[in-house]
Amino acid sequence: MPAPNPHSVVITGSARTPLGVKCGTLSRFSAEDLAVFAGEEAIRRCGIPREHVDSVVGANVYQFTAPGAQDLYFPRNVGLRCGLREDAPALMVQRICGSGLQTLITAMQQILMPEALDGTRAVLCVAGETMSRCPRIDRAPRRSGAAFWEFAGEGPLEDSILASLNHDLARTAMMRTADEYGARMGVTRRECDQFAEESHRRARAARQASWFNGGDALRGMFELAATDGEGRGVRMARDECVRETSLAVLEALPGLTPNKLVSPGNASEIADGAAAAVVCSRQRAEELGLPARWEIAGYGVCGVDPRVMGRGPVPAIQRAVARAGLALADVGLWEINEAFAAQYLGVEKELKLDRRLVNVNGGAVAIGHPLAATGLRMIADLIHEMERRGVKHGCASACIGGGQGAAVVVRDLEPNGRSGQR
Repeated sequence: MPAPNPHSVVITGSARTPLGVKCGTLSRFSAEDLAVFAGEEAIRRCGIPREHVDSVVGANVYQFTAPGAQDLYFPRNVGLRCGLREDAPALMVQRICGSGLQTLITAMQQILMPEALDGTRAVLCVAGETMSRCPRIDRAPRRSGAAFWEFAGEGPLEDSILASLNHDLARTAMMRTADEYGARMGVTRRECDQFAEESHRRARAARQASWFNGGDALRGMFELAATDGEGRGVRMARDECVRETSLAVLEALPGLTPNKLVSPGNASEIADGAAAAVVCSRQRAEELGLPARWEIAGYGVCGVDPRVMGRGPVPAIQRAVARAGLALADVGLWEINEAFAAQYLGVEKELKLDRRLVNVNGGAVAIGHPLAATGLRMIADLIHEMERRGVKHGCASACIGGGQGAAVVVRDLEPNGRSGQR
């Protein structure tokens, strides 16, 4: 095997919170709070001195879930609360469901810039979402010209989650795009429900085999101190959305789309959570004695027809894999976001993927999809499962509202070695 490129970019630490069910344990935290927990854990795991983190790249899709509209300051506040240098700048990125992956892509781009243009060599990537706190918006027509701090007239109240599930320009909705894509690919409702049942079954098995239960699964997750609904202190160490279900239960749920492929049971769960990663040039990681095992080998971002936005991972994956110098068959483990079962199954059929290698610990249908956090959540789970299985190449991908896809390929530079992440 050729010597690793010292100028490559590596993920030197990664971590994710457990994912909280809507209005559950994590709903008491803002997205910023959750991102700070994840950022602190990623820093701890890789052991990077905080003064050597040059920049923060953050992602939070649903703004204004923190008190006082503080989500405007999301990445900057996370960096300051994590004790990074005051002069370390912060940037917010927003690519909807691909935002977490975009933090890695942006960090990689910053690091690979020539020294004369950008001296960044170590980046804290953080992404968080508290969908339980998404606000209701009063759509007053405009501010008053006579008194700026007053509004002219009253407007309708709008649920920020429900409104965002529509794509008005394309005259469609997210669930309809999954329904349309699945139908084009010959997906059936029974296949969607079978897949949803399998996602929950895999997630339950992973929970049982988690390192919190003495196993070695889900090592990307860390335990979180929180309070339950009655105000009692709890140690949260599991994804709350995962539940017991059956094919019979899922098949009895009503279809919500024209082709009846999408139901409440085979769509991703609304959830709260955060994830983080420390990304460095390989040279900087080695200089600081940090783990340098997980290389970002390639990425791809691509637009698709908004009416079948769920197809986005197909061209994004193809680009990412090609840029990594690989073929699809070279990828030994996949994390592909389950926005909807119909959407995932369309991707699986088009790329001819082996489901035994995809979302092996369950996906968003079972564990939840906190929009911005999902990309980094998948990366944390992917890296640790690659180590567990001895897999050299893995890929994480997501479809993106509006008709896009994003994908990141990770390469294990020490496939026979022990992980340096703690």
